[in-house]
Amino acid sequence: MPTRLAREIAELRSRLLDMATIVAEQFTDAVEALLDHDVERAERVADRDREVDALELEVDKYCQRIMARHQPVATDLRTLLTVEKINTDLERIGDHCRNLARNAEHVTEAPGVLDPVKVREMSRTARRMLDEAKQAFLDQDAELARRIPDLDDEVDRCHHENFRALVDYIQANPEHAEVAAHLITASKAIERISDHSTNIAKGVVFLIEGIDIRHASVQDEMTPGDRPFALRPRN
Repeated sequence: MPTRLAREIAELRSRLLDMATIVAEQFTDAVEALLDHDVERAERVADRDREVDALELEVDKYCQRIMARHQPVATDLRTLLTVEKINTDLERIGDHCRNLARNAEHVTEAPGVLDPVKVREMSRTARRMLDEAKQAFLDQDAELARRIPDLDDEVDRCHHENFRALVDYIQANPEHAEVAAHLITASKAIERISDHSTNIAKGVVFLIEGIDIRHASVQDEMTPGDRPFALRPRN
């Protein structure tokens, strides 16, 4: 029979997965609102951000309560540390979805401004990253988690191409410069969502293997004594 700590951690994981589902839905709605110039849908995305914020607070308090009540160690401690980090990343994703959706009203003012940019392609890859990060956490799949950061390069490439395309658009259509600037902001929001999904994936690796793979190039330059402490998995 599961211990009380195990039951509480299972409940905590469930709440975090609920939060991941909501921000994924927000992301899809925000992109579609932008592409379809759907201001009402964009407003619903912004309104739902309050739900994400409330869940962030709930998960944080739940983590703190488990810490105080059980003083967990080893794998249980890694789980709580990872949940807290993922919780923050999911809340940030919700913020970027809200900001992305808010640009929907502006693109209606400049017909054709969406033509040179790869919003749909970029968002499809970023959404895949978010979905796979959630699945890696759910299945405790370190191999899947390790593959996710590679997709971030594709999203970064799309963002740089969008930026260049919109600079060219501004030069050709200076009267729509402000609208194009809003679209650059939207592209950046998608790029940041992929960054946070990468963070989640790296957190999953830490959870499973006890290895911190963030900023690998920086860690390579450190002496062993200066490297961040990692909790090693126990059998």
